[in-house]
Amino acid sequence: MVQPFITLITPIYNGQFHLKGCVDSIVKAAVNYNIELILVDDGSTDDSLEIAKEYSNSFSWIKTIQQHNQGPSSARNAGLNIARGEYIGFVDCDDCISENYFSELFSASLIKPDIIVFGYERISLNGDRQAHSPMNKLHTKDLELLLCNVNSDRELFWSSSTKIFKATLISNIRFDRHMRLGEDTVFNLNAVLNSQKILRIDYVLYFYYEVDGSLSSSIYKENLIENMERHFSSRLSVNKRTSCGLNAKAWEDIYNYYIFHILPWLFSNSMHLDKRQQLRELKEIRDLNFVIHCYSKSFSLGKSPRMILIQFMFRMKLLYSLRVYLSKIH
Repeated sequence: MVQPFITLITPIYNGQFHLKGCVDSIVKAAVNYNIELILVDDGSTDDSLEIAKEYSNSFSWIKTIQQHNQGPSSARNAGLNIARGEYIGFVDCDDCISENYFSELFSASLIKPDIIVFGYERISLNGDRQAHSPMNKLHTKDLELLLCNVNSDRELFWSSSTKIFKATLISNIRFDRHMRLGEDTVFNLNAVLNSQKILRIDYVLYFYYEVDGSLSSSIYKENLIENMERHFSSRLSVNKRTSCGLNAKAWEDIYNYYIFHILPWLFSNSMHLDKRQQLRELKEIRDLNFVIHCYSKSFSLGKSPRMILIQFMFRMKLLYSLRVYLSKIH
């Protein structure tokens, strides 16, 4: 059996309204290319599984597997365990790919990079569109330094869907099934750590559609605190395995990522609780391992007056005042 050029893995959970658009875009782009698509139904309770099976019955290169609901990380891992492609990528079931996806990636793969990073377009709930595209660049030296720039390098670290990975590179890397948020970043960190050649291309090949349930929604997300503590431990583990270790540059990036990116998520999430629970959660956040570690370092409180005020109250444990302030601006 001929090895596919690319395996795409699509985790599915109750995606019946988006799945056809997603798979149709892959089918259209795959014409004349040796492709494998693995649809992983993660215990859907709607018609997603039946839709997926229709595609796998119609196309020999599309496979459908199913499992009990365990989350997107577990679903992606199930796909990784059976993927046969030379390169592997991920497409969420409510997103689409460009008609040029495979043609551009085939051309880019001729120099055999470990990771190929490409651009995407974000389509918001109100229909606004915003494209993000990398500058063409080939990384072959000092790749460990990239691991000290996670906070700024969103195109490399903040999504698994805007890149493809050489299968041999990620043969021993899997998504953390205990994480529901930020698992892509941890996966990418480990992939970059193993890489020797990373290529960025300036083509927009992926279309990300915002859906209800994002971090800015009005729904309280259970276990977000535990999730981000696990995320922090994973980040430290990756940096410790580099020759630079946890040097000052690494800690500055870690600080900026968790204090100015993760903390606002946790603050926003806590505001969906009642007043008493808000204060209790802010106390729990203040005692988190990543907060204590980051605040032991001497870095800034932020640039905006609002952020400086929030950081000051939080650092000084003026949590009641912080709760009142956050409730006013939330």
